[in-house]
Amino acid sequence: MTYYPHCQKEIDEMLSVIGLNNIEELKKPIPEKYILKKDFQFKNIESSKTELEVHNYFKGLSEKNREYISVFLGAGAYNHYIPSAIDEIVSRQEFYTAYTPYQPEIAQGTLQAIFEYQTYITELTGLDVSNASLYDGATALAESVLMSIKASGKNKVLVDKYIHPEYLYVLYTYLAPINIEIKIYNSDPFIFNINDFKKQWQNDYASFIVQSPNFCGTIYDLNEIGDIIHNDKSLFIYNVTEPLSFAVLKSPGEYDADIACGEAQSFGIPLSFGGPYLGFIACKKDFLRRMPGRIVGQTTDTDGKIVYILTLSAREQHIRRDNATSNICSNHSLCALRASVYFSLLGKKGIRTCALKNMENAHYLQNNIKKLDNFNLIDDQIFFNEFSVKTEI
Repeated sequence: MTYYPHCQKEIDEMLSVIGLNNIEELKKPIPEKYILKKDFQFKNIESSKTELEVHNYFKGLSEKNREYISVFLGAGAYNHYIPSAIDEIVSRQEFYTAYTPYQPEIAQGTLQAIFEYQTYITELTGLDVSNASLYDGATALAESVLMSIKASGKNKVLVDKYIHPEYLYVLYTYLAPINIEIKIYNSDPFIFNINDFKKQWQNDYASFIVQSPNFCGTIYDLNEIGDIIHNDKSLFIYNVTEPLSFAVLKSPGEYDADIACGEAQSFGIPLSFGGPYLGFIACKKDFLRRMPGRIVGQTTDTDGKIVYILTLSAREQHIRRDNATSNICSNHSLCALRASVYFSLLGKKGIRTCALKNMENAHYLQNNIKKLDNFNLIDDQIFFNEFSVKTEI
C-alpha cells in the first residue's frame, strides 16, 4: 500500500525551507485552468486504525472511480491483449530480480533472452543488428539521430513535422547542448510528396527522420527517399510508434533505411500509467559500432557449447568514458523479455494475424464514425490502426 508518512511538523519544516506558508502555495506555478475546481481534501487517517481497516477504507473510495472498459490512447501507448503466459514467465525470480548481465557465467538465461529479443527486432525491421533495448521510443529516436551525426560528420538534421511531438521535444533536449540544428520538414500529414521532399532536402543534413504510420496515422510511401538521402552520404532514419505494422507493411529494411527506431510497448507490455516502456533500435551492420547501449552476442565455449556474452562493450561509458558512443549504458531488459515472450507465443503467423486484426478493427471503427453527425473523416487516408477525424463539437 502506498502512503505518505509525513506529520504536520515535517510538513511545516519543509514549507519553511522552501519559503512557503502552506501546501496550497505549491500550486502557484500551475495555470488556474488546470487546477481541480471541486472542493477536495485529503483524509487524515486516525492513528488507531489497523492496516486492514485503512486498506478497506481506501478500497471503498477507489470503488467510486469510473473504470474505462476501452482505452484508445494511441500514439505509442496501446492497450493490446497480453497473453497470460507472459506474466507467468516474466515474474519468475530468475528473470524478475536479475539486473546487469556483466557476469556471463551466471547470467546465461538473461543474456539468451536479450539475444532472442535482438533477433526478433532484426527480423521485424529487416535490418542487420539490434541493441538490447532502450528506455522508450523518444530516447531511441534521439540516440538514432546522434548515431547519424557521428557517422556523417554533419551538424544539421531534417525532421518530418508529423513524427510524435513528444519525441521531437526529447530530440531538442538531446541536441540543443551540442549545437545540432533541427530543421522541420513541413510535409502533408496525409500523403508524402516526393517531389516536394527533393526541393527541401539539402546535402548538409546528417539524416532525415520520418515516421510511418505518422502521428496522424498515415502510412507514407517512402520508396524513393533512401536513394536521395544516400546520394549525399546521409542517413535515413525510420521511426515508428507501432512496429506491429511491420507485420503487414514494408519493413524499414525494404525501404533501405539505415536505422529503424521507436516504441515497442504494444508487444506484451501494459500501459502501466505511462511506463516503463520499451525503446528499440535496429540498424545496418555498417553502423553497429555506433549503436548505443548493450549488444548481446553468441559464441561457443571451450567445449563447443553455445554461450552468450555482452559484445563490443568498449563502446560503453563505463569503459570508454567520454569517448563512449552514448551516455546510455542500461536497458529495459525486463520489458524486452516481455516482448520476446510475446513474439515467441504468437510466432510469425500470429504476429501477422494480430496486425491484420488491428487493421480490420480500425477500418470497422472508421466506417461507423462516418455514420455519425458532426464527424468528418479524411478522404482516402491510408492507415494501419489509427486515423484522423475532424469534429465540429
